Amino acid sequence: MTSTTETDRAGAPAHGLRWGIKASFIDYVRRMPGGQGTIADGAVPVGTAEVLFTLDPTPPVGTSPGTTRAWAFAGDVRFAGHGGMMFVRLALPRLEVAPGGSARLTIEDPHQRPDAPRIPLVDLTLVQHPSPEAAADGVELWASDDVRLTAEGVALFNDVYAAGEPFEPLTVVVPIGSGTV
Repeated sequence: MTSTTETDRAGAPAHGLRWGIKASFIDYVRRMPGGQGTIADGAVPVGTAEVLFTLDPTPPVGTSPGTTRAWAFAGDVRFAGHGGMMFVRLALPRLEVAPGGSARLTIEDPHQRPDAPRIPLVDLTLVQHPSPEAAADGVELWASDDVRLTAEGVALFNDVYAAGEPFEPLTVVVPIGSGTV
């Protein structure tokens, strides 16, 4: 991943989901012979170890019951290695927030099967961070320091990590009032 800062035309943070995924996993892919990572379709590298999945302005459809906020993001991040034996794809993340801030991040089926359900990847508690500067820029800041792999996400990482394994913290920057269900 290259060192880049993504901003909009006014110089404010771009809207989206900023996430380092799992630092030890990314380091593992970087160290392995033939390890590869690609970022495309609305995802951009930020710094040396984070990805910004850009906000999809279209609200997500089919949210879970009890969802109070939901955002869809563009982007496709892929990791490959071991001569094709390892393949991890994180694409089109969607974040759904329930009352109290419990949230779930889901991704598109990694094998792109047309009728496959979304994969619950991580569970987290999302907290809004009030900021006069952000409000003046017309954005809301949300963050989580407690991001954990779901049971359904274990298979995506070839059963290397157990359910509940901590993943990297994430930050969401969105227009004020967006994602309200």
